Amino acid sequence: MEYKYELVQTDNRFPLKIIVHSSNEPAYIPRHWHDSVEISYVLSGRIDNIYIDGANYSSKEGDIVLINSNAIHSFSVAKGKGREAITVLIPSGFIRENVNSSNPVSFDCISIFETNEQRFQQFAELRDLLNTLFATYLNQHNDPLAHIHLTSLSYKLVYLLLMHFKIDNESIRGFNSNKYLERLTLITDYIQENYDQSLSLDSIAQVFGLSPEYLSRFFVKHVGMTLFQYINAIRLERSFRVLMNTDHSVIQIALEHGFPNEKSFARVFKKVYQVTPHQYRKRTRGMLGPGVSN
Repeated sequence: MEYKYELVQTDNRFPLKIIVHSSNEPAYIPRHWHDSVEISYVLSGRIDNIYIDGANYSSKEGDIVLINSNAIHSFSVAKGKGREAITVLIPSGFIRENVNSSNPVSFDCISIFETNEQRFQQFAELRDLLNTLFATYLNQHNDPLAHIHLTSLSYKLVYLLLMHFKIDNESIRGFNSNKYLERLTLITDYIQENYDQSLSLDSIAQVFGLSPEYLSRFFVKHVGMTLFQYINAIRLERSFRVLMNTDHSVIQIALEHGFPNEKSFARVFKKVYQVTPHQYRKRTRGMLGPGVSN
């Protein structure tokens, strides 16, 4: 059976993606995988089934379930009142950058069956952080500096995971049992490491010993977008942070992130944000008010 790859793009000005789930209706997220570490945290109610590489879990209020990168997983919930949960997605690249490693980092972080007293305390610390992250995320529209707090919480989250939950010599189950997952991960890793270079279908195909035609079909089939849509999504994500957090010119940002020119950057940017990079930067920084430096 084949499972879809999911492209995870982080939120605007901090290095995580946070999703709030508050529907009372039944829901099912089919089996998929991605190269981000995923944390499921139940605030109230329950998640009836979380499938992770052949294992099944049921989580309730206060439970934390971490899904390692490249693990095949799915979620299903029945109809129920008062259910609220958050998903936190941490790109593997962000974790690797902070441990100076090119290898995947794995964690053992599922609180459901935990009995060790020390681990209880570690999970309590992680739970407190996730609650703060959730509250700050919900309040970000009322705080022009929330992105700074969210960024600091992002680093603290990775710190806690590395300090208390990192496991050594652990391969991610299911990775080698699906050859196309391994190939696709190698390709997406290559793009994420070289997005700022001039990339073409032919050049990437040559790196992996594939024909351009096969690579094109393979990528669309398993990722659900074209190779260049993926490349531009990565370039846009990385360039957005620089646009918001530096005074670099738009043309400099475009060229440093693999776009051939400013026009190309603006076209890709406008498809997502409906305005040009210049307009978005001006509008967003104007919201900070006169007492805050640009």
